[in-house]
Amino acid sequence: MSQTLSSRLAAMNIHYFRHSLTRFLDDAAALGFARIELWAGMPHLSLDDASATELRDVRRMIAARDLSLSCFTPEQCVYPINLASEHPGTARRSFDYFRRALHSAASLDCRQLLVTAGWGYADAPASDAWERARDQLGALADEAAREGVTLLLEPLSRTESNLITTSAELARMMAELASPQVAAILDLNAMAAAGETPADYLARFGDALRHVHVCDGTPEGHLAWGDGSLPLAQYVAELEAADYQGDYSFEFVSQAYWLDPRTPLESARAAMLQAA
Repeated sequence: MSQTLSSRLAAMNIHYFRHSLTRFLDDAAALGFARIELWAGMPHLSLDDASATELRDVRRMIAARDLSLSCFTPEQCVYPINLASEHPGTARRSFDYFRRALHSAASLDCRQLLVTAGWGYADAPASDAWERARDQLGALADEAAREGVTLLLEPLSRTESNLITTSAELARMMAELASPQVAAILDLNAMAAAGETPADYLARFGDALRHVHVCDGTPEGHLAWGDGSLPLAQYVAELEAADYQGDYSFEFVSQAYWLDPRTPLESARAAMLQAA
């Protein structure tokens, strides 16, 4: 099991943003990762600025280290990206941003793009924002089909969104989209914050669950393994016992890891393999 699991672990570069992309890729290869989840944000890869030449260079850098892309994850939880925005300019900009991300993922030979639904005003009914998000995601799914890319739709925490924060809301959106290009992603922090377990996701999505963000927390925080209070070993055991076949990606966000990003990545990989 450990060897199979090892091949499905992915390093993520979001907590390396104070270091070069080269440093991240070198560390990922040296630590034994075969897969990466590429966070597309400054200074590693800005979708607003990236040229075809830069994308080709990034693809070569990844391939040169015998790494492959598990998921392409553009930065999308900060201003001004919001697919559900009521403001036409912001909504249009957000869709164009994800369309660039989709084409960038395809050019990097990555077949999975992480997306979120955005958010509506916390002091207003969520129904209108839900419909706007659904329409935008539907149009993006149509483009994804043409590119051969799957959209991984991720729930967020209640502080980040009022649209998709639970497995039930994710299942509802996927049912309304009714697109084979849309699959589920499980973020262990968002799951725990919603009072859920992996069993809830496994029961609702089965093989449509394609990706897991492994992060500790209290229950949130996106901390490295062991720096929070979540029963991560139990979560992984539940997923593996259910024959989950997707990748596990380590997503750490806390500034505690910015200056020494390798240590938490190395210790989390070791802890997960030991737990399995």
